[in-house]
Amino acid sequence: MMVAENDILTPTDVAINAFENAREPKKLVILPGGHFDAYINGFAQSSRNAIAWYKQYLG
Repeated sequence: MMVAENDILTPTDVAINAFENAREPKKLVILPGGHFDAYINGFAQSSRNAIAWYKQYLG
């Protein structure tokens, strides 16, 4: 699960709480910025993490 550290649309603490209640396999990545930054400024980091997870569990 990738969570933005300054997310105001999906509050960071709510997302982290949901992660803690999720079953394995799971991995938490805290991304800098707000909700949409993972698609803009942080796309390299967010896509790298997503690809690695998909390769590990679906590859």
